[in-house]
Parts: sequence; C-alpha cells; structure tokens
Amino acid sequence: MVEAASRCLLVVEDDHLTAALLREVLERQGFRVETAASSREARVLLDEVDPDAALLDIALGDGPSGVGLAHLIAREYPGTAVLFLTRFHDPHAAGLIAMDMPPHCGFLRKDRIADTAYLVEAIEGALRDHPEDFRHDLTDEGPMAYLTPNQQVVLRMVAEGLTNSAIARRRGTTQSAVEQSLSAIFRVLGIDPRGDYNPRVQAARVYIAAAGIPDQS
Repeated sequence: MVEAASRCLLVVEDDHLTAALLREVLERQGFRVETAASSREARVLLDEVDPDAALLDIALGDGPSGVGLAHLIAREYPGTAVLFLTRFHDPHAAGLIAMDMPPHCGFLRKDRIADTAYLVEAIEGALRDHPEDFRHDLTDEGPMAYLTPNQQVVLRMVAEGLTNSAIARRRGTTQSAVEQSLSAIFRVLGIDPRGDYNPRVQAARVYIAAAGIPDQS
C-alpha cells in the first residue's frame, strides 16, 4: 500500500453524502483528505494543501465542471494526479469523448468504487503516475458512444420526459427534425419502433442506464 499518511487527497464532489463517505473510507486507509463541493472551492484548496491526487466528479452543478478543473490542474498543478469519480456508466452520456479528457488521468465509475481495495489500488496507480491504467470510459464503451452529440442531446431530453414538440421548441428546430433524430437514435440503439414496447421508453432506459435519471431543466 502507498505510505498513505504522507499523501493528501482532494475530493471534489458536490454531493455531500458521497463526499463524506469517500472521506471516511479514505481516512481509514491513512490518507489526509480535503473535500470541496465546487471547482471554485477546489481551486482554493489546491493552493492551500498542494494535494498529491485529486478525485473529481464530472458534474459539479453550477460553475466549471470537473473536466474543466482537471485541465486546470494539468496546466497549473502538474504534480497532482487526477482521477474522475462519476456516476456516468458511459462518458458519452455526459457529453464527453476521450479527447475531452486531459491526458494522463483515470476514470472510475462510482458503482465500482464500493470495493475499497480497488479504489485504493486506483489511487496508488495515480500516485505512481499511472492513472491511465484505470479508465472505465475506455474499457466500457456503451451504446451512447455510437450516437452523435446532437442525438445524445435529444436522447437526454427524451429521458427528461419532454415531448417531441417540446424538444423542437427548446432546440429551435421542427418536430419533423426531432422525429428524424429519434428514428436514427432507435436505429443506432437497435430499438424496433414497431415492436411491442414504446421505443421512446426503451431509448430513455438506455440513457438512464448510462447516466442515471437526468435533472429536469
């Protein structure tokens, strides 16, 4: 195990319960842990504590995302390793592709870090300068990867429960264009629009499986 007592971790997570649980688990392993709920708070702590590694959520509510913060860390704090911790099973559901990520970072799904040993192993890998060995976004390519960015946006809106006409209004397009997008989405996802099940519901389930239930905007 890493000599954890000499290692400081910065956990950037806007869900206070998740942040508290991570802090408790990691402090039990001997790490010093600081937590921040936003990129702004994290920026202050980066200057104050100079962490060895940062564990970042992707979605941080209002303000810069975890991805933006990771790029800042790569530029201004190159000695701090970066691991993303996210609920997204597929980064495409967060509107991300591999090229959006800064180089040399890890990507861990939250549903896989209940195993404390695995989480610590990933942190150790990051501290050994090998965070890229832990990239669930590269090893778990999901169906969202095959949708275009526009199709991903439309699918998210479907998962939010919006009608075709509401999607058209929000996107400044026609209902016919939305219907064409949905037809393409169903085709990519292997959904039969003439089958026994509602294709919009099936498509929404794909999104929810990849990203969770989206907030209604």
